Amino acid sequence: MVRRRPAAPPAGISALVREHLKRAERGESVRSDPLTDRETQVVKLIAEGHSGREIAELLHLSEHTVERHREHILDKLGLRDRVAVTP
Repeated sequence: MVRRRPAAPPAGISALVREHLKRAERGESVRSDPLTDRETQVVKLIAEGHSGREIAELLHLSEHTVERHREHILDKLGLRDRVAVTP
């Protein structure tokens, strides 16, 4: 059984959103939704406090695939630090 943690988003998720908005304000090219549906699912589960292992179980993915999604999220939102997408 997978336990869910409180739905309060970690500071890293807030940083993702802030950085995306800053890029848009600077006039940099940003898609209205830069993430794929699966990446959005991963971000939401991270925001709910799920670990990589839990996310993999919930989405029926390998932990390696979840890690790749995290990397793509960082890249698409122009962030350098993996910790920014870690609960």
